[in-house]
Amino acid sequence: MTSVEWFVRRLQERGVSFMATLCGFGLDPLYQAAHRAGIRLVDTRNEQTAGYIADCAARLMRRPAVCAVSSGVAHVNALTGVVSAHFDGSPMLLVTGAGPLATAGMGHFQDFPQLALAAPVTRYARTIDRPERAVQILDEALEAAMGPPPGPVHLTYPLDVQTAEVAEAELVRSVIRHAVPRKPETADLAGEIAGAERPLIVAGSGLYYAGEADAMLDFSERFGVPVVVPIWDRGTVNRAAGTFMGVIGAATGGPRLLADADLVIMAGAAPDYRVGFLQPGALAEGARIRFAESGWTELISSYERLGGPAHEDWLREARRRNVEFRQGVARTAERQAGGGLHAWHIIDALRRLMRDETVLLIDGGSIGQWAHQALCDRYPGHWLTCGRSGVVGWGIGGAMAARLVYPDRPVILLAGDGAFTFNVADLECAARQNLPFVAVVADDQGWGITRIGHLEKFGEPIASSLGPIALDRLAEALGARGIRAERPEQIVPAIEAAVNDGRVTVIQVPIVGGNPVA
Repeated sequence: MTSVEWFVRRLQERGVSFMATLCGFGLDPLYQAAHRAGIRLVDTRNEQTAGYIADCAARLMRRPAVCAVSSGVAHVNALTGVVSAHFDGSPMLLVTGAGPLATAGMGHFQDFPQLALAAPVTRYARTIDRPERAVQILDEALEAAMGPPPGPVHLTYPLDVQTAEVAEAELVRSVIRHAVPRKPETADLAGEIAGAERPLIVAGSGLYYAGEADAMLDFSERFGVPVVVPIWDRGTVNRAAGTFMGVIGAATGGPRLLADADLVIMAGAAPDYRVGFLQPGALAEGARIRFAESGWTELISSYERLGGPAHEDWLREARRRNVEFRQGVARTAERQAGGGLHAWHIIDALRRLMRDETVLLIDGGSIGQWAHQALCDRYPGHWLTCGRSGVVGWGIGGAMAARLVYPDRPVILLAGDGAFTFNVADLECAARQNLPFVAVVADDQGWGITRIGHLEKFGEPIASSLGPIALDRLAEALGARGIRAERPEQIVPAIEAAVNDGRVTVIQVPIVGGNPVA
């Protein structure tokens, strides 16, 4: 067998059933081996989309997904998805083809420092430089991707190394050293929560990847501790919960909780701008900060043994503030709509239609703010946003990934018109390869959140307006189904029909501009 055939066999043994890709130089041996082995090749029209598919699939599965691309600029394009995975902690693998190792650095076709570009945004990056080490290096990369902490990894695979024959006896075996995450001292943390008057859980992506989200929510509900999620982090509230107070760190604000909490429990959340870097001014004077990514089941037991109180008064006050804030958001929407079609109408339709199993993807700035402020009774792990990178334009690839991971669930992409058209040609790839989803596009003919800021600062938009596109007709031209909803009462039936139809469907909804704080 060749080196790449051993490589593909190992991918299958590690649970990889598909690769997102765009064909090109350096990939043919990998393609042939994958095709023969039955690994599905999901092709795209832009390496960005292939990178996003692997990133989003890895986020949903919490295990490695693979993107395979050609060398040179193809590698650079795919790195967009890798950077997104870097911010989010997504365990994706980027495999990039390359010219022969024998002529690397001599100027062969697309000779390029691929490792140097990938290294700063990956947990592991190396060239497979010996055919007999391909499986060993792959295992090292996949283990590094799983962490802790998890994150993207990269392998450059030269053509002559891929095609070299390797006897089984020559294969270098893997030696994997698993890191064990340190758990907090739960008895100490239980005592601190019991002694606090206004504790607050900030539940972030680390909690999701650690598989601790449900235990955290159980603790929160049992003992009356409010929970917030940093905007764009992975969802950790998998059901409607009376202790969930929405997102924190949104440009459009939120109920006042962090600034009044006397104990802030950072549950897998980063101490970044969304929590004021945990600096004075963002926190109450004298507030204590504790970190607890894992050990939440043990924490429940410790708190029960301690006889810790339920924080009912603080939870009641947090709920009052949350309701007051959401009512303000609703009033803003009503004022902005002025009788026209508004983002709020789209969110309201989704709220009425979504079931527990619905996979929701949110791609866009202004529409993303509305979704986070209005869909606020839960934030499950099978919803996807841009993640901490704040990237836009990933949604079509993300929806294709969601369909690959969840073949039987409803998949709905909520996108702004600017974000949606980044890689819109990949609608054809989704339709042709039978990866259906419903895209609801909020069309305000602009980069909404930026344009609003320009109007406030400068009195006019600067390079932030977009022209009209008949997205419904464009979808039809790309092999998908296109619908246009121009009145609020048309949105729900349009989405219902699209979900039941089973084809890639784009629902264009022209809306007035505005965000929740305008």
